[in-house]
Amino acid sequence: MSRAVFLTGTSVVETPKFTLSAASLSVEFDHGALRWIRWRGVEVLRALTFLVRTPGWGTPEPQISGLDIQQSDNAFEVSYQARYVNGDERVKVDLHFAGRSDGTLSATARIAAETPFDTNRTGFVVLYPLAGFAGTEIQVEHAQGESAALTIPEAISPGQPIFDIRAITHRPIEGLSVVTRFDGDIFEAEDHRNWSDASFKMYSRPIGLPYPYRLLPELVTHQSVTINIHDHAISQPDEPVANTAQSIRVAVGKKTKQTLPAIGLGLSANESADAIPYAFQLAALGPVHLLLRFDPAAQHSIDHLAAASQLASNAHLPVAFELLLTASHDPAPEIAQAAKWLEIVGISPISVAIFPKVDERSFQPDEVRPPSPTDTAIYSEAKKAFPTLAVGGGSPAFFTELNRKRPSAGAFDFITHATAPTVHAADDASVVETLQSLPHIIRSARQIISADQGVAESVPYRIGPIGIGARLNPYGSGPVANPDSARVGLAANDPRQRGLLAAAWHVGYAAVVAEHGIDTLVLGAPTGPFGVVSTQQPYARQWWDEQVEGAVYPLFHVVADLASGSGKPRLETTSNSEKLAVLGWVDGDKHVLLIANLASESVNVTLADVDVARVRILDVAHSELAALSPAIFRQHSEERDIGQGINLDAYAVAKISYQRK
Repeated sequence: MSRAVFLTGTSVVETPKFTLSAASLSVEFDHGALRWIRWRGVEVLRALTFLVRTPGWGTPEPQISGLDIQQSDNAFEVSYQARYVNGDERVKVDLHFAGRSDGTLSATARIAAETPFDTNRTGFVVLYPLAGFAGTEIQVEHAQGESAALTIPEAISPGQPIFDIRAITHRPIEGLSVVTRFDGDIFEAEDHRNWSDASFKMYSRPIGLPYPYRLLPELVTHQSVTINIHDHAISQPDEPVANTAQSIRVAVGKKTKQTLPAIGLGLSANESADAIPYAFQLAALGPVHLLLRFDPAAQHSIDHLAAASQLASNAHLPVAFELLLTASHDPAPEIAQAAKWLEIVGISPISVAIFPKVDERSFQPDEVRPPSPTDTAIYSEAKKAFPTLAVGGGSPAFFTELNRKRPSAGAFDFITHATAPTVHAADDASVVETLQSLPHIIRSARQIISADQGVAESVPYRIGPIGIGARLNPYGSGPVANPDSARVGLAANDPRQRGLLAAAWHVGYAAVVAEHGIDTLVLGAPTGPFGVVSTQQPYARQWWDEQVEGAVYPLFHVVADLASGSGKPRLETTSNSEKLAVLGWVDGDKHVLLIANLASESVNVTLADVDVARVRILDVAHSELAALSPAIFRQHSEERDIGQGINLDAYAVAKISYQRK
């Protein structure tokens, strides 16, 4: 059995990254891209890469050849040829990167289509980290030469926050300025936080121009990016000290007034019947609910609702209901029909959220949308059909779509939206980094809910369903096909969803939303690509296909642990490492912690002022037991002296409980 399969759901291991440096300048070379560009240990840029986006916003992997890397004490150079293939279409790009000890980093590209090549975007992309950019003042030089100061807003921009860019100067920390110059096309900015990416993106070919467009073999083009780092600090920042196994420390503070969110499982109505045989496993999750999405446009029927009713009854799980409307104006007939069918099949939902079906699609802020019922009409008709229930709205898609079509103030009893971490990048590190964007999303969403912050805080706010893959694709015809279970953006079938990486990532997600007071978090599904229970699928699943159906994925245990804390007082927790996610709550006379290692290497964690605790660890060593004998695994905690720390393997999750003092 491959260790990698337990970690990431696939035996395919990512290409190793390695460091290139020129004195104080360092970068990580990652399959053709430069990532985590640092000066004296300070991250000044998140990435510098070349991307090709196909019609439908697919992102083909570069086929790299002729890689040549030169490294000396004061400089490095990287050259290679990248070929991008989309069906029968091909484009070849000659790329060269060079870094020098004086703080100069350059990138050039020669772009030559080998066949006519249709693309939405082909060119360099520069990513700026959130820290040192969001909320700061920058200087922008436009294409015609004029310059202006601009403050990057803390709130997430629904559209492009900067247009017509020739150069940008930003200051990651006091005394350090970074000038990034773009040539070969007109660049503009995108607030990547919309899609839960932890970055701002500068890219070429403005989105306002027609796309897709065609690259022709007879027309070779060139692009370049030049970065100049100016260090004005009197006392230079020190290189950060890497967290050693002994230095990662968690401290637990006081009980807060917040309670942990309610926990749900996402369920598309047409997938209900598949989950019925596994109701016993689902019942063991504890106090979770099913978030049942009913979509008549996807041929969901009363039979699917009947199956959902049987599943909920057998698993003893309540149901929250979501309805997608096909109507362009009057929502009343569809809402009344749905209410009647729910009554017929015996589902008494605990809440209802209703969205126009067209809101699954993404539109630019100034783009004309198809007609759809108003928020007021939806709420009014929903209250007639479900007079005693909370009626919600928002977006059936991602935060981006909520940000671009904001609900009418005061129109709903609660607001909800989903997120997906693989819209723009699907590598493991980028998935984990999306957790950094969540505080920004939550703050912006609360501002959207109401202009009056006091009112906004009182409106319940729900997030989900979430997962590493994408249940829908607002930017194309549907989720991207992924029959080989690769790391593919916007695919429903993401192999990591069935691995320990998903377990750790979901703990990290829950820790952030709990700290920010989210009312409900919906994650996973009963079965299928987002399932907590393993069943046969139309794609191969290494190791899992050889096991009995009804085994459980690592996420099963995270859902059960989060459910056990639902509604309980949250504990303040702190950690001195971004490698950890920590969530704590009070349970009677005990403190309970979930600690997830978000890193691909093991760490040692010490818990301040705690020596003896009960510990249960979900990791590679315990994966088989956790999958095949979940009840035994969940009882498999042991009292341990943890004064010298707890070793957590890659993407491991520890549940720790100890007596309150």
